[in-house]
Amino acid sequence: MKPLNSILTKQDATRNMELLPYRPHLLLRSGHLQTLMVGVLFGWRPPYAARQISIPLEDNDALIAHEELAPPAIAKGFDDSTPLNILIHGLGGDHSSPYLQRIAYRMAQRGQRVWRVDLRGSGAGLDLAWRPPHAGSSEDLASVVRAACQHYPLAPIRIVGFSLSGNIVLKMLGEAAAGALRQPVDFGRISSALAIAPPVDLHLCAANMERFSRKVYTRFYLRVLDGQVETRRARWPQWNQIARQPSIRTIREFDERYTAPLSGFANAAEYYTRASAKPWLQHIQTPTTLLIDRNDPIVDLQAFDALQLNSDTTRTVHTKLGGHMGYFGRDSQGKLLRWMEHYVEHHLLDCNSSSNHA
Repeated sequence: MKPLNSILTKQDATRNMELLPYRPHLLLRSGHLQTLMVGVLFGWRPPYAARQISIPLEDNDALIAHEELAPPAIAKGFDDSTPLNILIHGLGGDHSSPYLQRIAYRMAQRGQRVWRVDLRGSGAGLDLAWRPPHAGSSEDLASVVRAACQHYPLAPIRIVGFSLSGNIVLKMLGEAAAGALRQPVDFGRISSALAIAPPVDLHLCAANMERFSRKVYTRFYLRVLDGQVETRRARWPQWNQIARQPSIRTIREFDERYTAPLSGFANAAEYYTRASAKPWLQHIQTPTTLLIDRNDPIVDLQAFDALQLNSDTTRTVHTKLGGHMGYFGRDSQGKLLRWMEHYVEHHLLDCNSSSNHA
């Protein structure tokens, strides 16, 4: 067997094959190992080729969507009905997150429109919003959907949310169907949705991250978030008004000090209750898939116990040993495959095939 590091340096992003059921790599048969390798093995990244679209939000902030530019020969084939795929990153990421870059590139190469969305105050939208992104920002996503409907009135819209944004997608879909958004959105324009490892119960997720065995992940996220706090303190007085001490040791403490008060919640407990998607899942009317790994160390499987789903529209796909956003697997030849990325691609292309035959 080849050493793992020699296998992982190969460009696996351009392979075109039938998607096989997930099989973890032989050297990464652990949810923890799979998750840890995400922060080590960034993999190949395509060059940035996108146009930026500013999307105003209802509180006068704004965010940025990056529309992937397909090669000219492929873009010539675009018409009013060419699907638009909206991809949204997870906690601490932005449009440049490697998995988002690769998926967007491959989908554009396959003749699809793609928006990579920076959550509020993230990525290219850092100077456009003083409030932080958070797991309950369904109104922001609704603004993105309304903008997509205006830009492409006849295009089917598909949405994929990763981790934190998976919760946002599910919450927005449930609220839209229940008429609970402050401004209605035509959720009928959304032909499908996919949520990867969504933390649908934020209370449980925060408690899980406080376990001793999760300290390595807490340190990683807090390091990323601390860097973002310092960047925002340099730009926005609202952030400078918040005390720096005592030091923050957990995600819950970070949310108590920063996320909740800056986002209009009384405290972290209220934020977790109001932002969790779990109560809204039963209202979803859009064809929706949840990809859940049984060995995800970040989003505890208990969060999905006794889910009240609309079985007519919503399904769950369970995997083992994929970790949190890891899914370093093997293809039919035993070579490394970033399975999650190919799963997303095949899911979206299957939606396209289904719509073409409808």
